[in-house]
Amino acid sequence: MIYLIGGSPRVGKSIVARHIAKTTDATLVLTDDICESVEKKLPEDERQSKFPFPSFSGTASENVHTSDELVDFQYATAKALRPELDRIVEETLSNGESAVIEGVHLLPEQVRELSDRHPKNIRAVFVGSEDIGRIIDGIMRNTSPDNWTRDSDSEVVRQIAEFASIYSGLIRKEAEANDLPYIERTDNFEKDMKSIVEAMTSH
Repeated sequence: MIYLIGGSPRVGKSIVARHIAKTTDATLVLTDDICESVEKKLPEDERQSKFPFPSFSGTASENVHTSDELVDFQYATAKALRPELDRIVEETLSNGESAVIEGVHLLPEQVRELSDRHPKNIRAVFVGSEDIGRIIDGIMRNTSPDNWTRDSDSEVVRQIAEFASIYSGLIRKEAEANDLPYIERTDNFEKDMKSIVEAMTSH
């Protein structure tokens, strides 16, 4: 079984993915790690054209792109990673293994096609939040050591939240168009996580 958890960054996808992986005894795969691995194998010019999304800097003035530009970059990066994600899904299923694949690089159109090819072996959900204030609050409440954004200045946190909000809106529309479940984050993360887990395991 393959569990796919896509959507915006900074909305709790990784926490949910770890929970599902532990519950189902499946391997946890992060698309960020896959992206990094693929990028390292490419020459610099090809890397910049296929994977244009820049990392956020901890200093607001160094983040020169608009939120809309960042969404376009993220979408292009996700499309470039699609062949590798497809390969991993097919290989995992052919080996009779289970995996939870989580990340911002999963796009609804790709997930729809995978679900159509493997209707009994793919479960998917997209998660997001279009509420900038809620995203900021979630960033500040997240005490995970991986949450580098929590120690950034307030303007950087807002820049990240604005990008996440716009990307959430795009993913929500595409998930709806592809008849895939989308869950909008609320202020009650425990309730949200329960809803996401149920969407993934109630088949």
